[in-house]
Amino acid sequence: MQATLNGVKIRGVCATVPQNVSYFEDEIAFFPFPEKTSRRLGKVMGFKEHRIADPKTTVCDLASYTMDYLFHKGYLRKDAVRSVIFVAQMADHPLPGNSKVLHGQLNLPQETFCTDIFENCTGFISGLYTACTQIASSAVDEVVLITSDAGACYANKLDRNTYPLCGDAAAVTVISKSDSPDDFLRFVFRNDGSKREALIVPAGGGRLPCSEETAKVTQDEMGNFRCLNDFHMDGTAVFQFVMESVPPLIEEICHYAGIELSDIKYHLTHQPNRFMLEKLADLLRVPREILFNNIVENFGNSSGVTIPLNIAFNLGERLRDEKHLVCFSAFGAGLSLASCLGNLGNVDFCDLIEHPGNGAIAYSE
Repeated sequence: MQATLNGVKIRGVCATVPQNVSYFEDEIAFFPFPEKTSRRLGKVMGFKEHRIADPKTTVCDLASYTMDYLFHKGYLRKDAVRSVIFVAQMADHPLPGNSKVLHGQLNLPQETFCTDIFENCTGFISGLYTACTQIASSAVDEVVLITSDAGACYANKLDRNTYPLCGDAAAVTVISKSDSPDDFLRFVFRNDGSKREALIVPAGGGRLPCSEETAKVTQDEMGNFRCLNDFHMDGTAVFQFVMESVPPLIEEICHYAGIELSDIKYHLTHQPNRFMLEKLADLLRVPREILFNNIVENFGNSSGVTIPLNIAFNLGERLRDEKHLVCFSAFGAGLSLASCLGNLGNVDFCDLIEHPGNGAIAYSE
């Protein structure tokens, strides 16, 4: 699917990461592999440290804390919030949805529209598209897009294939109506559900509810330990999918927008691991310096949060005074692909903060 939304802009981005840091150096001892091979893998993939929320902190807590920070700083007025889109792959409760939980935690106006999108790695771009269509088709001038992940992606701590790359985080992205012809977003989406088992949590849903059987931990042929309740990843299949599918996707969106690849200032992609992103940059023939690959080694892969976290960490304050043509690209569970092209900059805020833990929802200096 292709789509163009005119008269919309990203007004600001704020990302939040847990204070708690888990270090790959400490985790090596838990993996059933020789220390030397784990260190070699960590160096290639960019496994260094990642942020893990404490057990009392949920996706809604991380998101509410971020929102309260924006209220505290005056970047967002609570009484002016009219639309909230909450994107996550986890929920505080089976029902109500995360957006309603957050609405209650923050005591938002009753006139506020709240909706949830159950999505994974491409969730930020899916949410961005939904926010833009809402602005284009309603009287709403501004939409709050929340992406949040807690629980370290369902990964088993004994699974070297998944746990070192996972991380927790939340982000609030504010999308606003604009009169400028320079403010537009173009989108391209692709899906291949036939490859869905390459990234999957087999148990926990209606098809296979959690049970004593699904909780039994087994060792796979590579030596990693996990159960059916845990995140399973076929790394080879995912790598092949990304290398084969993402370059044509970016070529398509450039053609759709009538631009050259070289016109793009920054490629702000989802962050699976450093190795994959280095290879992707090389395949696209773009400098590695404009396709950032440092989120996993500093924070971990927080699914749909990695793109706004990428923006806040790598561009941050410079976006207050600069504006550039950027390309967002995401790929992951589904298997799914999404890309978005537009101008990003002259924002009101682009911040990165820490969450203190223990389920806090009220921001404190």
